[in-house]
Amino acid sequence: MENEVLKTLKSRFSARRYLNTPVEKEKLDAILEAATYTASGHNRQGWHFTVVASDEGKKELLSAVGPEPEMFKKLAPKGATWPFPNDFFGAPVVIMVSYDPTAPWADCGAYMAAGNIMTAAASLGLATCALTVFSQDVFKTGETAKLKAKFIPEGYQLYLTLVLGYPEKVPVKPLPRREDVVSWL
Repeated sequence: MENEVLKTLKSRFSARRYLNTPVEKEKLDAILEAATYTASGHNRQGWHFTVVASDEGKKELLSAVGPEPEMFKKLAPKGATWPFPNDFFGAPVVIMVSYDPTAPWADCGAYMAAGNIMTAAASLGLATCALTVFSQDVFKTGETAKLKAKFIPEGYQLYLTLVLGYPEKVPVKPLPRREDVVSWL
């Protein structure tokens, strides 16, 4: 069985190089609206999305990271530099997904909202990449912690950082999928 939603889900990929092309405001609005329709515990909608699209904002955000983490050293592609090569892989938009820890299951909702962002972006011809290491290692040092208030609402916690834009390359076909991920009882 196949429909447009399933085709989009199967075509989504994580891009690590982006064209120097701005993303249209209408597309960003549609993507963020899709994120607000994510399921949430008790419909509390305990997420927040910070969109960083200006060069100044991205530079300031990059200054909020700590030293190169061990995970990055182990997993980064050869030649990659911390925090990220070419200013967030050259992506024109960074979306920070944060959540209110007092809302029921808000961390789960934030992650699902990020999935909606990624799927909605793919449906509009855009690509995304989740920067999990960046999410864990930002606003940790004393000086950079002061920047948190500019990017994350008071009382919220950063959950995931996404980059978004037009990819330099689109894969011809999806990477193979594992077949041992479903159990039927």
